Amino acid sequence: MDKLKCIIVEDERPAAEELNYIISQYENISVDGIAYDGKSGMELVKAKKPNAVFLDINMPVENGIEVAKDIRRFDKDINIIFVTAYEEHAVEAFELYALDYLLKPFDENRIEITMNRLIRKCKEKSEENEKIPKDILIEIIDKIDKEKKLVKKIPCERQGKIILVNVKDIYYCYIKDDKTYVKIKDDSYLVGYTLGQIEERTDFFRSHRSFLVNIDNIKELYSWFNGTYKLVMDDREKSEIPISRNNVRKLKELLKI
Repeated sequence: MDKLKCIIVEDERPAAEELNYIISQYENISVDGIAYDGKSGMELVKAKKPNAVFLDINMPVENGIEVAKDIRRFDKDINIIFVTAYEEHAVEAFELYALDYLLKPFDENRIEITMNRLIRKCKEKSEENEKIPKDILIEIIDKIDKEKKLVKKIPCERQGKIILVNVKDIYYCYIKDDKTYVKIKDDSYLVGYTLGQIEERTDFFRSHRSFLVNIDNIKELYSWFNGTYKLVMDDREKSEIPISRNNVRKLKELLKI
């Protein structure tokens, strides 16, 4: 996770400088600006797009509650941490889904709790954004080219991320250890579909119960034994794919040989 960006909106300069100093002790958090009234604070939020705003409630021009509402309208993912000398606004603050509520004078131990909460929440958000729900992606992909029921891309998994692979770039699909993979020119990806589901959504040929091949990416084929054949794919490894005896005729008809 990248360094978190924060801004301080606080009309009392000594309090703003003290808070800036405390936050600066955290290596993974930076203060990208300080504003001394609500209007300037909102302008700073729009300019910096921070992860969090430390926001005083009692300020001139526009108070912190109003600024918080503006922030929510601008970007609901910005974390708001209210800073005030009064407890009376606590309920209203949390109605605006504030991350926390710090009272003056500042207690560094209490601020540490806030910082840990902020870091944890931003980390969870970052991980959530990286892991796009596979079921949603599959549903979207399934709707592509609906009339033909064919897809142009297949969602695959790689190191916790979803990668959309063009069907034309796939050489073959295979089963290994009860999992389904797609093979591109120089790599393989785990996929959430079964071979049968991929077969239904593509023009791939089922050469064997454990293999599905993209005919456009076949380099050659040769006779093997007992009436079976092998395909040589045009990927980097020149992978050899078996063709079961029952499927040899189907392939010859497809290739018109």
